[in-house]
Amino acid sequence: MENNTIELLAFDMDNTLLLPDKSLSTRNAQALKQLHANGKHIVLTTGRPLPNVAPFIEQLGLTQSDDYVILFNGGMIKNTHTNENILNRHFILKDMQAAFHIITDLGLPIDIVAEKQVYSITDFGQSDYVKLVNGIVPYQQVALADLPNDLVFNKFVIYADEAQLDHLETILQQHTELNHLLSFVRSRRILLEIVPSGVNKGSALSTLLEHFNLTAENLMAFGDEENDYPMLKLAKVGVAMGNAIPQIKDIATDITKSNAENGVGIFLEKYFNL
Repeated sequence: MENNTIELLAFDMDNTLLLPDKSLSTRNAQALKQLHANGKHIVLTTGRPLPNVAPFIEQLGLTQSDDYVILFNGGMIKNTHTNENILNRHFILKDMQAAFHIITDLGLPIDIVAEKQVYSITDFGQSDYVKLVNGIVPYQQVALADLPNDLVFNKFVIYADEAQLDHLETILQQHTELNHLLSFVRSRRILLEIVPSGVNKGSALSTLLEHFNLTAENLMAFGDEENDYPMLKLAKVGVAMGNAIPQIKDIATDITKSNAENGVGIFLEKYFNL
């Protein structure tokens, strides 16, 4: 296949690059390491905060001076060598009170995700999001009134069943006054992520491509879920996983095996003749 124009490769992590047990397979790791050694930009592009990505950055050796990671579904672009951000879109707590009330009126829990801390708001009940945090990011249960009004955070999430989140999305769409404040997207069927307005993986990758004097013609992206849509739509080569939702497969230029079957590594080996 033609491969000489691809210079930046973007990888969603959960249910894409990672195995179902959240580990990185040897086959996928070897493909990414080889491409990185060949001078390609390898960019993990995830909804996770940095502490939940750092072990994989280390494992893949993505710590050189021009290595970057995209966090919070596109809200932050961080240089992994210097720890400096070239993008950091965030909320301030006092601006989100109206949105919080809409969500809690439906009886749904809220978890606030800051750069180095997750706050589970006890007013709204305990969610299962703590299982995704997996003990890596400090997780604190706290009353909303005990948080400082000027608290800065990059996203908040609602972990609930699929039907509840479908209903919440319908309600949020009706509140058009929130459009200038926030965007929302599923990162899995049971997790709704709420980020600052205009934040997505595609817009962050556009910023990073510009930083490297590249264009979408130089981009390959892999994903499986709704939050991957903007980057697959942007990329010259947009690869859907075999386990991807139908909307992602519909816009992909290519479909590979599932994340459980090393779909990323298999596709890269063939495309780049690794």
